[in-house]
Amino acid sequence: MTYYGVTGLGPDGQAPESLIEECQNALMRMREILATHGLVPEDITHLAYMIPDSSVFAACQRIIAEALGPARPAMTLRLKPEFDVKGQRLEFNFIAAP
Repeated sequence: MTYYGVTGLGPDGQAPESLIEECQNALMRMREILATHGLVPEDITHLAYMIPDSSVFAACQRIIAEALGPARPAMTLRLKPEFDVKGQRLEFNFIAAP
């Protein structure tokens, strides 16, 4: 399955104050999406994430690695200067297969 546009926006549609919280929210949504298809994070074969600049990369990398567990999918980092929601700092796309 391929899924685009996973964000870490809060229930109000706004970006959380913390990048870490935004990253954790997005990863939680990703797990929920996978679960609805009988998949788990270890089934992700490719993960692409968009960030506004490379300075935020390190902050989320550890959290992403922990969320993926032993899986080490191909990863693509894309710089995206602007997102649809003011203050949004990241977005994930992923491919997963059992």
